[in-house]
Amino acid sequence: MEKTSKNSSPEYNKILNKVKKVKIIKNKFVKEELLTEFYIYMKKNKIIEVVDVKNADLIVSFGGDGTILIAAKETIKKDIPILAVNMGTVGYMAEIKPENAVEMLEKYERSQCIIDERAFLEIEYNDNIFYALNELLIIKGGLVSHLINVEVYSNSILVNKYRADGVIVATPTGSTAYSLSAGGSIVHPSLNAVSITPLLPQSLTARPIIVDGKDKLSFKVYTRDNDAHLNIDGSQCFHIKPSDKINAVLSQKRVKIIRTENSDYYNILREKLKWGKTL
Repeated sequence: MEKTSKNSSPEYNKILNKVKKVKIIKNKFVKEELLTEFYIYMKKNKIIEVVDVKNADLIVSFGGDGTILIAAKETIKKDIPILAVNMGTVGYMAEIKPENAVEMLEKYERSQCIIDERAFLEIEYNDNIFYALNELLIIKGGLVSHLINVEVYSNSILVNKYRADGVIVATPTGSTAYSLSAGGSIVHPSLNAVSITPLLPQSLTARPIIVDGKDKLSFKVYTRDNDAHLNIDGSQCFHIKPSDKINAVLSQKRVKIIRTENSDYYNILREKLKWGKTL
């Protein structure tokens, strides 16, 4: 009697997450010829591309981690996963290769994948709410601007007073982005934590610190030349006035990224950061 493999069993191949409509977000430099197979698959399976994410079953991101930041903002409107296809350079979050995009879509429909949930940073700026997947950045203006003074509070208790080019407040996801370049610690994405990293501080004793994500952070910014800015994920920028109110806390909102069943965060770090390799 012939054995039935796990992959051919009706239960294993059952469609659990039916995808009929997708919202596609792609980097403008993506080579369209690399997407041909995916578009043929969509047409064959009658999967429609929609403009409004509220009508979609899934978001497909073609690009690097910067493209995922754009896609992540769309999940605020509708809580659906992102199939992140890496067509950029580093790609900490986008790990699916273009040639595997169709296979991963099929695996998602059969729930043969991992859904990696990443927390947003919820930012209150003058009574308006914004969300950052990577970081909040308080930074001085142009090259000729003076250093700025930033007081950071946690639940109204002073953490530190920084005199620096700026301060980076990063989610665990953002800990491998700008914060890492500035000397911040890598924070595992499963942790409910936020990292505070001074950017080129005047004092050598001003070091990065990791705080509880449930703590409400607040900031007071002082400048000599009134030239400081609030930057959110590199896409939203505001000129800070002395009277501005800036608060931040790790949000309960999550972005869901589809990963392979054998996805390994430490392996991603070893691969992307070249750990263990001779320079």
